[in-house]
Parts: sequence; structure tokens; C-alpha cells
Amino acid sequence: MTQQVLGSGRTTSAESFWYILGCIAFGASYFAKIPAKKALSEYGLAEMTDAERFWYIMMNIAFGSGYLSKVITKKALSEVGRTSSGTMRAESSV
Repeated sequence: MTQQVLGSGRTTSAESFWYILGCIAFGASYFAKIPAKKALSEYGLAEMTDAERFWYIMMNIAFGSGYLSKVITKKALSEVGRTSSGTMRAESSV
């Protein structure tokens, strides 16, 4: 699988701090990222770990919450296009 570059998607030190704090609180931040990562994996932009795949299935057993959260991210990704230089850009849907 080839690695695709989306830009400078680095987190700030404050974002890293709040993510870790969110993970300590019953893993809330970790579980919140799983549907988004599933959407990215369906576009070939990320690879899920075995643990993430397991928890995604568990989220779907719980009233499909993982799937419904993924749909929102996937819709946003479908509205992102590539420029001729290969960089990502948002498409206007006005």
C-alpha cells in the first residue's frame, strides 16, 4: 500500500495533551477516532489496527453507532477533491 500525503496534518502539543486526557477518560477519544479512521481506510488513506477493527465491530453492535459516525466523515471526504498537483482541496457545494 502506498502512503498518500494529505498535508501537514500534525497535532499541536495542546491537541496531543487533550487527546491523551480524553483517552484516560474511559478511552473516549480513542473510540471517537475509530469511525473516522474506518472512513479513511475505505478511501485507502489509513490502515486500521486489529484492535480498531474489533472496536469498530463492537460499536456497530451497539445500535450501529460506529457506522453512523463513519458516514459523516465519509461524506466530508467525498466532498474533498484533488488538484492537479495532487494536493487535497475542499469542493464548494453551493
